Parts: sequence; C-alpha cells; structure tokens
Amino acid sequence: MKNIIEKVNSFYNKNIFKVKRRLLGKHSSDGLVYKVIMYFLLIVLGFVFVYPLIYMFSISLMSNIDLVDNTIRWIPSKLDFINYRLTMVALDIPKSYFVSIFIAGISTLCVMFSSAFIGYGLARHRIPFKKTIFAIMIFSFIMPKTLFFIPTYQIFTMLRIKGTLSAILVPALTGQGLNGAFFILIFFQFFRMIPKQLEESAIIDGANKFQIFYKIAVPLAIPAFIITGVYGFSLYWSETFLLGIYLDGNYTTITMLLNNLQDNYGTMIWSSGLDSARQSNLSFTESKLFAGTLLSIIPLMIMYIFVQKWFVESIDKSGITGE
Repeated sequence: MKNIIEKVNSFYNKNIFKVKRRLLGKHSSDGLVYKVIMYFLLIVLGFVFVYPLIYMFSISLMSNIDLVDNTIRWIPSKLDFINYRLTMVALDIPKSYFVSIFIAGISTLCVMFSSAFIGYGLARHRIPFKKTIFAIMIFSFIMPKTLFFIPTYQIFTMLRIKGTLSAILVPALTGQGLNGAFFILIFFQFFRMIPKQLEESAIIDGANKFQIFYKIAVPLAIPAFIITGVYGFSLYWSETFLLGIYLDGNYTTITMLLNNLQDNYGTMIWSSGLDSARQSNLSFTESKLFAGTLLSIIPLMIMYIFVQKWFVESIDKSGITGE
C-alpha cells in the first residue's frame, strides 16, 4: 500500500513539474504564460496604432450619403475611390510628392553628413569647452523650436536666403537642422564605441584623419545613418510651420497643402466648374480629409516597409531605447 502511494505521489509530482515547466518555462521568457501575455500586449498595442489607419481608410471610401447613414459603420454601401481622385487633384499630386521628396531627401542627406562629421569630432578629439558644447546642444534640443524662430528668421532675412532652399540646407549642413542635436548625439554614441586600436592601426599604416573617418568610422556607423535617415526624412516630410515660413511659399510640400486642404479643395471645385451644392458628394467632408491624410503618409509607409528590418536592428544596436 505504501509503495502504491509513493508511486502515485511520484507520478503526480512529475506531471505537476511538467505542467509548470510548460507554463512557466525553464526561463521566464520561454514559458507559455509569458508568451501569451507578451502576444496579448503586442496585439493590444498594435491595435491602438493600426485602428486609426483602418478607421480613416474606411471613412475615406464613404460617400457623403454614407456618412449620414446610421446603418453604415465600417463598410461603405458602394466601393468608390472618388474621394481619393478629387483629393489627389486638390493636393496637386504627383508634383507635391516630388517637391516633398526632394526637400526632405536633400535636407536629410545634409543632416546625416553634418551630424556624422560633428559627432565624430566630439567623440574622437579633444575639443576645448566640450562640456559647454554638449550643454548648448541639449538645451537647443529640449527647448521649443518656435523659441528660436524670430532670431533665425531675422538672420535668414539679413543673409538674403529666406525663400530659398538655402534656408533649409544651411542649418542642416551646420548641425542646426530639425533635431540636429539628437542626431549628433546618436553619431557620438556610435563613434565612441569604435575601438581606438582600429584607428591606431590605421595611423601606423599611414592613414590620415580624414581617411580614418570615411574608411573606418563611417562603415561602422551604418546603423546611425539608417536611424538618422529614416527619422530625419519623416521630420522634414511632416514639418509645415518652419518650412512654410523659411521657404516663403516658393516651395509647397504635400503636408503644407494638407493643412489648407479645405480651401484648396474648394478652389479646385470652383475652378473646374462643378456645382458642389447640386452634387452632394462633391462637398468637403471628413472623408476627403481622411483621404488626403492617407495620401500624405503613403511615401513614408512605403519607405518604412523597405527599411524596417534595418531600422529596428539599428535602434537595438544604438542603445538609445534602454540606456
């Protein structure tokens, strides 16, 4: 009888141990409970970010009649892309795409070059008042950009570069572009991690400072270039206030047009000779606004689809998320 009880207890303990091992795992990160919780949190967080896009896309396909019909929630009564066709004309696509990509692209390239150059100098050379320089950089990063708007505007007017691309490129080339201090700190962090032995070996082989920079430092800082490229491009793409003031209306990006979409849409309808009062679907509603919003972010979404793998890996290597 005693042996039977011991066998039952042993069998019970072994099965309990197997169940615990399966649920909790050998380590906390490989257990079933951990995976269920993590996937649940990821699904919830993913839904929070995806839901607005799904909602905007659903509304953008609805006619004005569908918008006032309480029986229609998500699926429109008729699949029609007229809202997109009208909004594309109001946003002057593809011209606005070209202007936006050109301005954001060339500005981002300038920011990448200047940030890498300045970050390398701060990381690898003894510079007088380095701590003061860092303090000024951090101050300029945390302060609202509009605080420096008036003096910057006066300087650009004095230099006669307001209304030209130089008003955007000059600050980007001197490390004063949009969030320039943040990008400099990213490159500074990467260049600090490069072993000094590599540079010392290059000096022994006869390499000069510039050769060390572009043959050794730059290839090892590719993740920093990816982060700066993706984040910088999205910043310049989305900026409307500063670009609108500094460019003085000579260049119009798609986000600038989106800010005045209702006025641009009304002008387009009036100039085309259409009567929005008689044709209910021509009047401006939130469906046109959502269609324009989605059209304005399509290039950013396409860019991220192609670079997301390298972008996530670069963020992980940079250490800026956990340190």
